Amino acid sequence: MQKLLPILFLCISQVLVGQTKKPLTHAVYDGWKAIGERAISNNGKFVAYTIVPQEGDAILVIQNLQTKKKTEIDRGFAPIISQDNELVIFKIKPKFKDTREAKIKKKKADEMPKDSLGIYFVEKDSVAKIALVKSFKVPEKGNGGWLAYLAEKPNTNTDKKKSGTDSLKIKIDGLVKISDSIIRKSLDSVKGKIEKEDLVKATLKAVNEIYKKANDFILEDAEGDDKAESKVQEGTELIVKNTKTNTDKTFKLVSDYLFDKKGTKLLIKTTKNAKDSNSIACVILYDLDNNAIDTVMRKFNDAKNFVFDEEGNQLSFVAERDSATKALLKFYKLWYVKNTKDTAVLLAQKNSEGIGNGFTISENANLKFSKDGSKLFFGTANILPAKDTNLVDFELARLDVWHYKDDYLQPQQLKQLQQELKRSYTALIYPNSKKIVQLGSIDAENITEVNEGNANFVLAQTDKGNRVAAQWEGRSLVSAYTINTEDGTKKLITKNNYARYAASPNGKYIYWYDAAKKNYFTYNIATSTIKNVTEKINVPLYDTENDVPDFASPAGFTGWIAEDKYILINDEFDIWKVDPDAIQLPINITNTFGRKNKITF
Repeated sequence: MQKLLPILFLCISQVLVGQTKKPLTHAVYDGWKAIGERAISNNGKFVAYTIVPQEGDAILVIQNLQTKKKTEIDRGFAPIISQDNELVIFKIKPKFKDTREAKIKKKKADEMPKDSLGIYFVEKDSVAKIALVKSFKVPEKGNGGWLAYLAEKPNTNTDKKKSGTDSLKIKIDGLVKISDSIIRKSLDSVKGKIEKEDLVKATLKAVNEIYKKANDFILEDAEGDDKAESKVQEGTELIVKNTKTNTDKTFKLVSDYLFDKKGTKLLIKTTKNAKDSNSIACVILYDLDNNAIDTVMRKFNDAKNFVFDEEGNQLSFVAERDSATKALLKFYKLWYVKNTKDTAVLLAQKNSEGIGNGFTISENANLKFSKDGSKLFFGTANILPAKDTNLVDFELARLDVWHYKDDYLQPQQLKQLQQELKRSYTALIYPNSKKIVQLGSIDAENITEVNEGNANFVLAQTDKGNRVAAQWEGRSLVSAYTINTEDGTKKLITKNNYARYAASPNGKYIYWYDAAKKNYFTYNIATSTIKNVTEKINVPLYDTENDVPDFASPAGFTGWIAEDKYILINDEFDIWKVDPDAIQLPINITNTFGRKNKITF
């Protein structure tokens, strides 16, 4: 027994040591890593994901799900898998330490380390890398092997500094020569024996002449600086690559580009050449199938918000081309290109019928075609007064006035000022007839297209007039409407609910979760009836462990059965199939397996 005691104590001590937990310190959680971006191939055979540390360089992992083979690329991020499952395209960040050192040295944006582009060929299990890439794009649905990437501008800082130094040296040398010449002339004018006073006068005269000439140099410099500041922001090279044929096509001075969804066309926006006063900005349409190039617009100050329709047969964008460079008010117009024409035509502007008085086309709103291509959604905005440039900012008194009935407190109004100045309201136009219908307004500011824009109505939501209470309640009451896309008429669904509304995929119903009533409701578009579709479900549909002084969040929402036939709603564990008209009783399609086994579906 005495021999066994030491062994027993030794075993107990080892067990206790083994059970001692490592303390959590900064050193421990600094080493924690997270899964970042992720993507899965269409055929389900491989995945791409990033492993991101708290600080340092991430790793992109491309894993074959059948063979379990992993390919790791240092600093890879933003992976996109091609539609044909043959490529993984991604960007590669510079080394963390290099970026950190550049920030410490307070380098300018164009001097910072730049990203690269990576292309992983699945069949070959190989990676190609391209340095100095600003961005890349691939068609959303195309299988033609097309890829476009915009190159960074080559770093010419060293040359600029050298050029600037040489230029300054030349000017200084010139000034010295002028000064020497002036002094010599002054001395020649008092040849022979001169008095001290005469020498002082000659010297002062020489100094004045030198200052005068120096001022001429300074003025020339200042004028040069002004010209440099007014130079056009040049685009860079766009390389359009076909990975199937291994061919490239390069476009110069590109600032923006966009594929249509099916990868049949590529829109390219070019800028002026800063060194050529005769150059012009252009919008180009490149037909990828036929290798044909059309210029759809020339000579504009700015063009943006390009969008193709679903089939790639229609193109629209906003452009401003009439004002002077330094104009205080600039008015954008809505332009349109159809397959049968190679020049953009004007669709709408501030004076068009259907655009309200005091409104213009917004350059801050995204454009969107309905899926069937019959409608084009765009934005309108208030015409803001031009800034009075005769007033000097620092000499003006400033006063912020707030009223107790305002939607937002004064600090919040100031915080959201720029957002409000850029606010736009949704409108639509029928390209064939050019008929414009205004949908959004100050009391219907949030507009959602229904059935991908094909429905004859949109869903509008607003909390206007109810926002003050959000200061202490944490949320605001919302009202919802349908707005007809033919004539803009508005119809109330419900008023002042703690809810956020959405439309079913086919647009037959509007549905929402009422946080106060803890149930789901539907609104039938055809019958204009509202139903509580979950009141017969006898388990909570919300987070029962909610521990904050607010309404509990809903447990979840899975989606809809085809043709809007049933809605799938989650409780904390299981999924229920619910009739959106509340005629049939809800059915637990997971047969309470989740609740019995504490598994969440």
